[in-house]
Amino acid sequence: MQRDDIQKLGAQAARDGLTLWDCPYYRAAAMPGHTGESIAEWRDKVEAWEAGWMEVAESGQPPPPGQIRYLARAGSRHRH
Repeated sequence: MQRDDIQKLGAQAARDGLTLWDCPYYRAAAMPGHTGESIAEWRDKVEAWEAGWMEVAESGQPPPPGQIRYLARAGSRHRH
């Protein structure tokens, strides 16, 4: 699957009210140990999905009623 396609899936997930933790590449079956792909290839897919998700999440579109909108990644915390 191409990066653009993966990004579109992430964007759709955000529109559907899913969180970053719902990324399909976080599932064991999609991780390098199961797929045989390199960690770099897997990481590129995760980053593409998250980029699509973030684009929608940060656009200010309201989430579906009763849905969680955003869970920050641990690596994205701001230091004060």
